[in-house]
Amino acid sequence: MSGASLEPGPYWISVLVPTVPKTIITVDGQVEISKLMLMNEIERVSSKRPALVKLYGTANPEAPHRTWFALFSEAPRCGFRVFDESGITKIFKKKLPIEFFIRCNGHHNIRNCSRASSCGNCGSTMRAQDMCKALTKCRNCGGPHRSDCHRCLARPTRYSKPTKEQLDAYRRAGDREYQAAIRANAAEARAAIAENTEGANETSSRGQETIISVENPNETPVLTQAGEEMCL
Repeated sequence: MSGASLEPGPYWISVLVPTVPKTIITVDGQVEISKLMLMNEIERVSSKRPALVKLYGTANPEAPHRTWFALFSEAPRCGFRVFDESGITKIFKKKLPIEFFIRCNGHHNIRNCSRASSCGNCGSTMRAQDMCKALTKCRNCGGPHRSDCHRCLARPTRYSKPTKEQLDAYRRAGDREYQAAIRANAAEARAAIAENTEGANETSSRGQETIISVENPNETPVLTQAGEEMCL
């Protein structure tokens, strides 16, 4: 095993063959297109035979058309059709997932980002996250949650972003939720201040009563004709 070497695996070129008819009419009648029939047809129109063909995704068995994958060891000439009915073939390029960039709290390619860094708690570009004491606010939708929250409506799916119209609607909804959170926090603060003030007043009045009673403990209250108490 000391002299063994690993050979690189084959590099496959994926070609997408869209909307291939499920069946075609031949001299034998209507037949369903098989893998062998599709490989022969691709070789006929492109002059290159694929090493493998397979269905793309999960197709409805009752659907009249299917989308296929064809794998080639060499790049074929794309732009052809099969059985004179399919869609135009093209090289399949896997889409990269949309990333979340923690520096600017945005959803885009991190290699080409020129945005200013922002706080992950409130979305502000004027302060760092560890120094932030502001109310939590999402930079993407304006809602009362962090910018990296997975429940954010403005957060893209795996491969697509919300449209401009959808993003505007999400931001209006987020702003309403944020304003409601501000009002709720303000109400809690007012209630806490009122409770503290009431407690301080009660403590002060109790202290005054204690001072008056301690000044002369030998005084005896006497009821006057007016019904008022006097101390003797």
